Amino acid sequence: MGESLGTFDVAIVGGGPGGSTLASLLRGQGRSVCIVERDPFPRFRIGESLLPFSMDTFERIGVLDKIKAGGFQVKHGARFIVDETLEEECFWFRNGLDKEHPFAFQVQRAPFDKLLLDHAATLGAKVFQPSAATDFRAGPDHAVLTTNAGDIHAQVVADASGRWTFMSGRQKQRKIHPSHRKVTVFGHFRNVVRCEQDPGNIIIARFGDAKMGWFWLIPFADGNTSVGVVADSEYFRQSGATPDEFFRTSVLASRSIGPRMKDAELLRELHTEADFSYTSDRYVGERLIKVGDAGAFIDPVFSSGVFLSVKAAELAADAIASAFESSDFSEKPFLAYEEKIRQGTKVFWAFIDAFYNKDFLKQMVTSRRRQLLQKSITSLLAGDIYNDRNMLIAYLTGKDGAFADAELHSLMA
Repeated sequence: MGESLGTFDVAIVGGGPGGSTLASLLRGQGRSVCIVERDPFPRFRIGESLLPFSMDTFERIGVLDKIKAGGFQVKHGARFIVDETLEEECFWFRNGLDKEHPFAFQVQRAPFDKLLLDHAATLGAKVFQPSAATDFRAGPDHAVLTTNAGDIHAQVVADASGRWTFMSGRQKQRKIHPSHRKVTVFGHFRNVVRCEQDPGNIIIARFGDAKMGWFWLIPFADGNTSVGVVADSEYFRQSGATPDEFFRTSVLASRSIGPRMKDAELLRELHTEADFSYTSDRYVGERLIKVGDAGAFIDPVFSSGVFLSVKAAELAADAIASAFESSDFSEKPFLAYEEKIRQGTKVFWAFIDAFYNKDFLKQMVTSRRRQLLQKSITSLLAGDIYNDRNMLIAYLTGKDGAFADAELHSLMA
């Protein structure tokens, strides 16, 4: 047994947005909390475009004013382009089914994540950093989280370790999504032409059928822009190109992104990631709950990563409160949380499958002709994934990728 680092109500693995938000929420409940984060902050991450439905949670933990004062780029909507035809549509969050969530932010994750972690610390969360979790054991009286610096005793351990997937990896529960094996190459640039309607909006440009790919352009307040290309892994492999060559060739071939990158200058090296879409067999266990990317990560086309982590933190905080109220730290009080997480990720996966379907994509970029369809899409883009009034959610989650234009037209006429 290692040196004792203390006893807490809840020990959290990971100090990213999910972990720090959960810590802040639990401190609001009066719980003693620690965060074990293996990397020193600030550190680089992608996932730089936030969704409006995260703002309520940030306000709830008292950090929204700090975010507003942090100089981050305000985001009012998302612009989608079909690269081959240049058909496009801009979805303004103020025009969704819910009018109360009109904005979000584009953030460079290094300062943003540090802001959230520092906020949790000011609320009383104990931060062990840099410190890596190495083992977890659930016992009858408490759980033990072992780190490279010693042991932590807690009633509940929350795994918010991100794509490291601390517990899912140890339990061999992480499963790569078989039909979404993608490669992304990305970097930060200066002198990129931004969205003409609103320079703070994200641009998503879809290219090709067989290639199954798309670009993102995420503008920052300092004038720089995050630009990435995502493509089918097999298409990337068959190209025989290096990641740098693939990125530059893709940009040059793009009708929509090429002109915007004509004078762009790369600020640092390009980054590459592959096979980043996965899920876990289980999201909970005895004295254990997985939050955000520690349980699943989905195709980032709709910028859902930080939102799903923050929403999961909110749901996890409620589940943990129930466990303490009942003094039951089995998986039972966490099962409703697990079901809610599966429901939310199912909605986004259905929306993602629709995006990769040329028939639905056509409906997206011509949706201004059908107001209800545009409002419904806008609400999903804002993160309003638990809205029973949105008929598009029921339609997409029941289609299994088969989208009939006439049927959708009838539903959303």
